[in-house]
Amino acid sequence: MTAVLAVIGAGPRGTGLLERLAANASLLPSGCEIHVIDPHPAGAGRVWRPDQSPLMLMNSRAADVTMFTDDSVRCTGPITPGPTLAEWSGLSPDAFPTRRQGGAYLRWCFDRAVRALPSHASVVVHRTSAVALSDGPRQTVALADGTRVVADVVVLAQGNVGGHRTPEQQAHEDFAARTGGTYLPPSCPGDEDLDRLPASEPVLVSGMGLAFVDLAVLLTEGRGGRFTRDRDGALTYRPSGREPVLHAGSRRGVPYLPKPLLPPLADPAPRFFTPELLDRATTPGELVGAACRELVWAHYRELFATHASRTRMPWDAFAAEFAAVPVTAPAFADLVTAAVPDPADHAAMGFLRSPLDRSFDGQPALNSWMCTHIGRAVARATDPRHSAHAAVLHGLLTVSETLEGLRTPNPAAARASRVLSTFAAYLGSGPPPHRLEQLQALTQAGVLHFLGAGLRVEHSGDFFSAHTASLPSPVTARHFVEARLPDPDARMHPLLTPLAHNRTRVPVDPDTFQVLGQEGDAHPHRLALGLFAGGGALGAFSRPGRNAPFFRQNDDTARRVLTELSSPAGTR
Repeated sequence: MTAVLAVIGAGPRGTGLLERLAANASLLPSGCEIHVIDPHPAGAGRVWRPDQSPLMLMNSRAADVTMFTDDSVRCTGPITPGPTLAEWSGLSPDAFPTRRQGGAYLRWCFDRAVRALPSHASVVVHRTSAVALSDGPRQTVALADGTRVVADVVVLAQGNVGGHRTPEQQAHEDFAARTGGTYLPPSCPGDEDLDRLPASEPVLVSGMGLAFVDLAVLLTEGRGGRFTRDRDGALTYRPSGREPVLHAGSRRGVPYLPKPLLPPLADPAPRFFTPELLDRATTPGELVGAACRELVWAHYRELFATHASRTRMPWDAFAAEFAAVPVTAPAFADLVTAAVPDPADHAAMGFLRSPLDRSFDGQPALNSWMCTHIGRAVARATDPRHSAHAAVLHGLLTVSETLEGLRTPNPAAARASRVLSTFAAYLGSGPPPHRLEQLQALTQAGVLHFLGAGLRVEHSGDFFSAHTASLPSPVTARHFVEARLPDPDARMHPLLTPLAHNRTRVPVDPDTFQVLGQEGDAHPHRLALGLFAGGGALGAFSRPGRNAPFFRQNDDTARRVLTELSSPAGTR
C-alpha cells in the first residue's frame, strides 16, 4: 500500500517541513505520496501571496530571511544550506523586501524542495481548503472542492487561522450599521475593503503595530499620495486629496520600535535567561525579571565593547555589579550613572513602561512630542553610534529562542511567556525605519494625528468616541478600525473546531507536536505546528546562524513523519 502524507498549509511552515522531508529523503518509503493542501499559492501561502499591494513590505531585512539550515543548526537530519532572500534575489542585505518578493522566494524554496525529493516520491498540490478530518483505518481529509485525500499521516501547518468576533467587536459593528459609519474588526489591512473609509473624513484607529503601519500606507500612498525627500534628507508627504484623516492610539500609545540594523554578535548564549533558570523557576516574576536583565545586558555589553570611550568603568567591574542588582532598582540607576555619563547612552526602558507617561493640552502638542519620539527611535535604529540600543534586539532573540527551545513549558514559563509577549512585539516586530519616518511626514501633512496611551473607544450619539490618558477631551469619528491581527482561535476554523475541544488552540504534545484528544491522549499519526496550536507557535522566518528552533522542530517532525510512513501498513 502506498504511504500517504497530507500537509495542510503551504506557507512558510509547510514549506519548511517539505524541505526537511527532502533533506531526510533516505527515510522515505518507496512510492510515497505527499499531498499539500492550501487555497493560496504553494510556498507563499496567504500572507506572502503575489496578488497583494507592492507597497506591503516585510519587516525583516533580506539577509535575515532564510528557509535553510546552516552549520549553527543542531538537528539530527542532514544540513542542507541554501541562499538567504538577499543572496537569492540580489537585493542589498539590509533591504526590506516587498511581501511579494518574500512570496517569490518562498515559492522557489517550495519548488526546490519538491525537486530534491527522490523519483519514487510524488507531490500533489491542492489549491483548495481542507474542511474536515476524520479517523478510520486511515485518516480522510475532505477538501472544499469535493476531493478526499486518504492519508496515513496528517500534519496541520496553517498559519494564523483567524479569530472569533468578541461581544465588544459585534457591538461596534452593530453601532456602525445603525449610524451609517464603518467598523473594521481586527484583520490584515490588505485583506479588507478600505474603500469603505471615505476621503477627508476622520477615522479612529486602535493599534500602532505593523497592521497600523500597513493601514496608514494603503490609505495614503496607496491612494495616490507621494513621499519625497528634500536635499537635506527630510521626508515630506504630498497628499492626493483622497486620504481619510487618521487618529491613532493604543494601550502603549506609541508605534512599535523600528527594526534596527543589528551590530555583530560574538556570542548568542544567554547570560541570565538560561535553560537552567527555566527549569528551576517557580514564579513568572523570576523569569520576567531575568528576561529584562538579558535585554539590558545586551545593551551595555555592546556599549562597552564598541563605544568604550563613552564609559567610565572597566567592563568586568560593571558586569559584576550589574549581576548583583535588579535593573529596576535605584542602585542600578546609580551604577549606570557612574559608569555611563551620557544619558543618551543609557538603556531605554520603554519596553517595561510606555515612554508616553504624560498628558497634553491637545493633539497638536501630542503630535509634536510623537514626531520627536519617532525621530529618536529612527536614529537609534539606524545610526551606528547608537548600536547599543539596537543590540537590545539580540537580547530579545536570546530570550525568545530560549523559550522556544523549552520542550515542556512549566506553569511559570508559560505565564512568563505571555507577559513577555506584551513587549516582545514592541521591541522586535516593528516596521522598517523609513516607515516611521513616513508616519512623521503624514503627521506634518495633517493626514495622521495621535490619540496617545490607554485608548478605549466608546459610542456617543452617532459617533465612535476615543478616550485616552494622554488627551483631555475625546476625539470622535463615524469610522473606526481595529488595526491588529485577530488572536488565533482554532474554534473558528471548521477543520480545527473538533480538534480544539472548545479551546482557542489545538492541544498538542510539546515534545512531538502530536494532536491531543479530549482525554489528553496523543494521536500517533496527526501533528500540528503553528499559531493555532498549543506548541510550535513560531513566526514565519528564522535568522541564519542562530540554531533557530524553527529548523530543529521541522527536522524532528519530518523524521517522525517519515518513520511513521515507513512502518508496516498494518501498524500505521
